[in-house]
Amino acid sequence: MSVEEPVEGSVEVPVEINNALEFSGVRQILRAYLTGALSEPVLERLWPGTDPDRIREELAQAGEAMAYLREESPPSPARLSDPRPLLAQLKVEGVALEPLELLHLAGLARLAHRVSRLFDAKRFPRLAAAAGQLPDLRELAQAVEGKILPDGSIDSSAGPALKRIRQQVERTRRRVEKALGDFIRRHQKDKLLQDAVVSIHNDRFVVPIKAGGKRKLGGIVHGTSASGASVFMEPLETVALNNERVELQEKEWTEIRRLLRAWSDRFRQRREELAQATETLAELDLVMAKGRFGREYDCCLPELVIDRDGGREKVRRLVLEKARHPLLEKTLRARGRKPVPVSLELVGPKTLMIISGPNAGGKTVVLKTVGLLALMAQAGMPVPAEQALLPVFDCVRVDIGDQQSIEQSLSTFSAHLANLQSMVTAVTERDLILLDEVGGSTDPAEGAALAEAVLDYFRQRGALTLATTHHTRLKAYANETTEAVNAGMEFDQETLQPTYRLLVGVPGKSSGIDVSARLGLEPAIVEKARTLVSSTEAEVSRLLESLHAARQKAERLERELEEKQQQLEAREKFLEQEYRRDRRRRLAALEAKLEESLKDYEQRFRAEVEKLRMQAATINAKAVPPPVRKASTLKKEAQTDWQAQVEAELGTADFSAGTEVQAGVGDRVRIRGVTTPGAVTAVSEDDQLLEVEVGSFRMRVKRSEIEEVKRVEEKRIHTPEFSVEKAVVPEAQPVKSEKGSERPGPELHVRGMYVEEARELVDKFLDRSVLEGHATVAVVHGKGTGALRRALSEMFAAHPHVAAFQSAAPEHGGDGVTVVTLRTS
Repeated sequence: MSVEEPVEGSVEVPVEINNALEFSGVRQILRAYLTGALSEPVLERLWPGTDPDRIREELAQAGEAMAYLREESPPSPARLSDPRPLLAQLKVEGVALEPLELLHLAGLARLAHRVSRLFDAKRFPRLAAAAGQLPDLRELAQAVEGKILPDGSIDSSAGPALKRIRQQVERTRRRVEKALGDFIRRHQKDKLLQDAVVSIHNDRFVVPIKAGGKRKLGGIVHGTSASGASVFMEPLETVALNNERVELQEKEWTEIRRLLRAWSDRFRQRREELAQATETLAELDLVMAKGRFGREYDCCLPELVIDRDGGREKVRRLVLEKARHPLLEKTLRARGRKPVPVSLELVGPKTLMIISGPNAGGKTVVLKTVGLLALMAQAGMPVPAEQALLPVFDCVRVDIGDQQSIEQSLSTFSAHLANLQSMVTAVTERDLILLDEVGGSTDPAEGAALAEAVLDYFRQRGALTLATTHHTRLKAYANETTEAVNAGMEFDQETLQPTYRLLVGVPGKSSGIDVSARLGLEPAIVEKARTLVSSTEAEVSRLLESLHAARQKAERLERELEEKQQQLEAREKFLEQEYRRDRRRRLAALEAKLEESLKDYEQRFRAEVEKLRMQAATINAKAVPPPVRKASTLKKEAQTDWQAQVEAELGTADFSAGTEVQAGVGDRVRIRGVTTPGAVTAVSEDDQLLEVEVGSFRMRVKRSEIEEVKRVEEKRIHTPEFSVEKAVVPEAQPVKSEKGSERPGPELHVRGMYVEEARELVDKFLDRSVLEGHATVAVVHGKGTGALRRALSEMFAAHPHVAAFQSAAPEHGGDGVTVVTLRTS
């Protein structure tokens, strides 16, 4: 594929360098993600740019496209042919487009309207802004909608004149058919007709006649059958009608051409807007293709390394994390394999990386990956990597591959030198230099010296440079130079196979002799070669081998530690889940036991209440009433029983750790695994255990077992045997009404409380009121939904201390207050 020359403001990449880095191959990948021919010209113009702001905008658009495609699928222009040739025809005044051509332009207008409303401006602002530039062309689509049918025919609704002409054509046709039908019936007995049918020949209605009967019948012969046995004759009586029908058909054709010219004129008047819509839709389609590519190849959006003022950074940075060459990945995918990702970084003052390692170990792939991803980023494309920080290069200069030229009588070495000379004369600090096997194809000693001089020249100019080599001298140079860093392609000493992993900071080992042995070279030759290696080179080779072995061992240990850590975390998570499941199971069993205990103690309590009610007349008002003492005894028995069951089942301190909840006495809380909420009645001295009363039962739990807290106002007291904070029944306070009168006796406010909580406080309040000798008390519960009032009324009706109860007077709270008369004897 021929490559267009880059436009002004683009990266300088000669055609031969573009071929070496295969940017045209990336275009081919993108082409597969376009939805139609509409976008082909825009794809051909795709080229790396140098304007940071424009690159950022294009990358942001591609990022929005990737996000949009995770949720939606945009409308496809795949069925639209490229409208540009049709728009070019409309430039010529008077040219009328054919029906299907007009239908294509109408489809373009409809697509423009749909896409203009496609993107949510809040979530996809850049895509919405681009789509918002599409002109409103709906009236063009409506002009031909339903009038030009999908097969290209014109519907009669296209115009009144066309409709009238077609009606006349139809009437004339029926008259011709009727006349021919009469003709056939008249001559059917003459045995001159070949067949009693009407057919059309040369656009005229005719009847098949036997060849011998044409003179007897008379008429115009329009053709003969293949056998010659029949002629197609138009009887004289239908000639005039057929002529009339043909004339009407001519009128119909003329009217259709007039309509096509009128429609074409309407499209011509808005040709510029149609051209704008074409380009905008094509650009958006290319952006969506970038998004599809980004998602398919697990790409990231590269970050451009630019300073605050919009210029280039003085401290250069090139960082790639797990980058892959897209063309290599595409090839390996077809084989069910994955490429080995490349990770590297050059951060100032480092500007030079020298990559060494075995042949076929992946050194050249690293160079091509870096160069191609730099071009892709500057073309506004996502790049196949987990992370990418890239400068904006003005030029990518490459010397890769065998550049021997027979036409120019250049050897491989000469061709490399010519290319290096062109780089040296034009290099700047804003260039990316990629050199493959620098200093090769000549005497190793001289080649290494020349390569070191060239690399040092590029280093002094400040260009970011990556070079591959087998020369030990260059490895030493990288080790001794502040701006340079060594990197090596990993080689597995056990399998004698390259792993294609780039190890930054360690030079690579060429392993030529080892590779030769692996490939089956005569063993005697291999051993001879080993003896010919100088002691210094052998020592360096052994050192590199030990370094790589140590690194491989360290990485293996690190992987093993990570795997063990993951296993431990998984086991810890599993045990925690098992513990929680077991605890929930045991708590569910306890809740079932609690329900049984509650029913049992409720039956016993009711029996005692009924028994004591019979003895109520003998109760001394100044002493603790037997019903109260008995109820208290039963309650303590139930609490002791419940606490014993909890401790037997769960223990008192075997709770899993969790986030401690700040709950105090009187707060309503929910215990993990227990559905019924409870109230905190006490806190231990070390502030770690809470005593929670659930219904009629109490249990001690850790703070970490509390899931929810609802705080209430409380008063605090201290008991010597167990330092606690306990909710206390409010002091009885008479409250004056609006008229100044007071409600009789003390009163208790339970407005807004849970039913169980209110019943408990009211029960204590009644006990204390009897002990203090009050005859009447008031309970303020509010009106609300009435649920609390009804629950308390049921309680008063069965309570041994209550002689009678009724709602307070309106001036004392009405239905929101219940006045209770207590038994005094």
